[in-house]
Amino acid sequence: VYNYLLDITTWNKSIRRGFIKVKIIDSAGNTVESQMNREASTFQQYKRVKILTGFHQDIEKIAKISLTFSTKTLIGPKHKLRILQMKLKSLNNPKR
Repeated sequence: VYNYLLDITTWNKSIRRGFIKVKIIDSAGNTVESQMNREASTFQQYKRVKILTGFHQDIEKIAKISLTFSTKTLIGPKHKLRILQMKLKSLNNPKR
């Protein structure tokens, strides 16, 4: 497993609870998706949230990162998560 730390700052006025799925794509189109956490994260306006995420495969030269926000099994209406800032850092290879 290749571990990454996802650091997200949102600017939604209302609190959002849900799950983030990360998809990494290289320039050749190879794709790998993260495993979702079992517990929902809480996102508040201008508050940083750090999420540990893992991938079964490592992509050396990342060309594109895609995030999907889902409330999954949480009850309530669907909402967007508005991201102000995001950083994805490899824990297996910190120099990347």
